[in-house]
Amino acid sequence: MEDPLYAVTPDELLAVVHELDGNAKRVMLFAYNPELTELAHRLPGKITDMATCAVAELAFDIKSWSNVGVEEPASATLHNPKES
Repeated sequence: MEDPLYAVTPDELLAVVHELDGNAKRVMLFAYNPELTELAHRLPGKITDMATCAVAELAFDIKSWSNVGVEEPASATLHNPKES
């Protein structure tokens, strides 16, 4: 994808994921807050706040990327940067 994910809604971020083809087994999505936090919270419902530079790792047991948001992740882990 060539378009930057800046100033988009969580629904627009989810639409990007839904458009992925089946050849992509792992995907890394970069965007800004609060949109990423809202999207991460919407998917597993366990991630409520993401600090700057945090990484939400979500694993899905799905056959199509279009099922993200319909089915809950098999696992969800939040990696926060270490505080100084």
